[in-house]
Amino acid sequence: MNIYIWGTGRITGKVVGRYISLDKIKAFIDNDESKKEYMGKMVISPEKVVGEEYDAILVANLFRKPIYDQCVKLGICLDKVIFLYNNCTILDVNKDYSFIEYILGKEYANTIKNRYHLVRGVEAYGKPANLDRYLGGYQDTDYVRIECFQLAVKEIYKRKVNGAVAEVGVFRGEFAKYINRAFPDKKCYLFDTFEGFDMKEALEERKKGNCTDAFIEAYKQTDLAVVLECMPYLDNLIIKQGYFPQSLDGLEETFSFVSLDMDFEESIYEGLKYFYPRLEKGGYIFVHDYNSSLLGVEKAVDRYEEELGTVLCKMPLCDANGTLAIMKGSTEVLVS
Repeated sequence: MNIYIWGTGRITGKVVGRYISLDKIKAFIDNDESKKEYMGKMVISPEKVVGEEYDAILVANLFRKPIYDQCVKLGICLDKVIFLYNNCTILDVNKDYSFIEYILGKEYANTIKNRYHLVRGVEAYGKPANLDRYLGGYQDTDYVRIECFQLAVKEIYKRKVNGAVAEVGVFRGEFAKYINRAFPDKKCYLFDTFEGFDMKEALEERKKGNCTDAFIEAYKQTDLAVVLECMPYLDNLIIKQGYFPQSLDGLEETFSFVSLDMDFEESIYEGLKYFYPRLEKGGYIFVHDYNSSLLGVEKAVDRYEEELGTVLCKMPLCDANGTLAIMKGSTEVLVS
């Protein structure tokens, strides 16, 4: 079977090695002409696919509409194009799910099909001023996470919760920019290597079956300069580059909001160990990927609760990657 995958980023990292093996991939497609190779395979432009023989093209990125339009313009047969992520839309452009089952199997075909449901907006009074106007394409692909974040921001300001804000696991700053924008009066700490995962931890997670080589490779595509370009309040930023928790470098601070997005068990566990005791009452920690294929994230939360001897005040969200919202209250439930 010869498959093209359109995309060389995070979505591809989630798919290759888990739902489709690397040896079935003929080449990767990308509009960025500077990319020549990915995961040992050739990267080609969409124009070079025209007239080629293949079984399917898997669109493994978050730009469904422009790629759909590009396929139409180039004359690429849409009957062989499978859009793995269709963003927030009522219409599913995938039509032939028997073909998708043939390419990807019934289980993953059902996963794709079930992504496309209408999500109502949140009619909430008092959401953060000007935040909506800042939101763009990312909100379309992770609507629930962003809307829940806005409501958490509202609560933090309503309760006058003190403390800085932070994200650990920034990657290219897509979520960090919302944090920086939503809290213009707070220090914003950004923790990341800005070079990819700690390879020792990544390889341990791969051995456990919690991630793939493609996933590890995808998260090397980060750069501090890219992050800084999308931040609206640069004066508020404090960059902590390096492996966490070593990058803390003796930092003592309290926090009102923290995003933990490190993907792996040990890092998430260390994040909870540091930030939860320093979280002000009424503050929130969002743990990304809690309900996802990154199984170490949930284990880290369970492990921390067991060590703490309490059940945290938490609520799983139904966003794209199963974020867990933890709120610091005045009381905690003892673990029996």
